[in-house]
Amino acid sequence: MPVINEGAKAYEMATAARFGHAVKTRRKALRLSASELSRRTAELGYPISRGAIAKIESNLRSGKIDVAELLVLSAALNIPPVLLLMPDFRRGSVEVLPGVDVSADEAVRWMSGQISFPRRSNVDLDSKPVPPNDGVRLIAATASHEKALEERIPLLNQLRKAHEPAEVEMARRMLQINDEQMMGPFQELVDSGMALWGFSSESDDPEIESDD
Repeated sequence: MPVINEGAKAYEMATAARFGHAVKTRRKALRLSASELSRRTAELGYPISRGAIAKIESNLRSGKIDVAELLVLSAALNIPPVLLLMPDFRRGSVEVLPGVDVSADEAVRWMSGQISFPRRSNVDLDSKPVPPNDGVRLIAATASHEKALEERIPLLNQLRKAHEPAEVEMARRMLQINDEQMMGPFQELVDSGMALWGFSSESDDPEIESDD
């Protein structure tokens, strides 16, 4: 008989139960029947049967969670995938890894790429957080770069509308500052992407070496 790690199995079952409960609670909040939810998944191109939904909600799959189903159900239920896995966001705690209890807020921040790893619930809040890893740096740099790009649009409009030399000079100066603001995040995008995947996001995918 195979050896079963009881702690690992308990973690797996608890995670799947949390996911199933979230699917059921969200479905009912939308006043959808399981059949209606199944129809929505079919419209998204990945049909999940009414029976499969019932098993997910009742945790009758031996603790297994299918990633494709998670994503499609999230879209069908109009909810971020992370909240189907961490439905206690803004309240309570969650066992994010076997034996690692953290606040649901910290868990969501981790899964959203905002922090490298959540602090344990029983750790002093004054303890130092884990430094940002390359994935967190990449996501943060992307957000900063996009923000700078959004800020550029009204600056360009301001330059087009400027007539007086002083107005034109001010608009050009603001665009120059914006250029400088974009360079930092852009370089961070390149550096973190290289460190994370071994190649720049601007380059082609590297050749995958065989395990043979």
